[in-house]
Amino acid sequence: MTGPNDDWTALRQDAERHLEEIWLDEPRDVASVRSGRLPSGAGIYGQYFSVLVMLGGEMRALGVHIFSDLLKFMVDEAFTLPLLRKMIWEMLAIDAGVVGYFGLRDYGALLVRYRDISQAIEDREALRQLTESMFSLTNRYQMWMHHIFPWGLSEGFKKEGECMSNG
Repeated sequence: MTGPNDDWTALRQDAERHLEEIWLDEPRDVASVRSGRLPSGAGIYGQYFSVLVMLGGEMRALGVHIFSDLLKFMVDEAFTLPLLRKMIWEMLAIDAGVVGYFGLRDYGALLVRYRDISQAIEDREALRQLTESMFSLTNRYQMWMHHIFPWGLSEGFKKEGECMSNG
């Protein structure tokens, strides 16, 4: 029988292993999104550009705000362990399901596990270590989403009335 300690340790190992796998190689779920293969049917009017926009924003928010803020809170004793667990649950309530639905199935599954397993962790340092691993993984995913975004489309949205020089 496994307990919460085994669960968080296994999740941390899975997150770190996945991070190592995707450090230089595109994650398979990102490749699936990039090619428009979305098993959930996400996207409207037969396109997946809206999915790219949505996931780019979600991953940026998770990396830049949610996980970085959680790590700051974890070193502040004013935030008790029960409060930290509640914050994790609430801050990830929507993202945990949405990210997987929009195509990042591997990452989404890890995010759901993190949200769920965090609720049973009784050791503040263990929660911080697990959160740190998820933070690193999240930021690598955010980098991949940024990398695959079709930035060239922005050429169709030129500003009016401003100097267009590069200087």
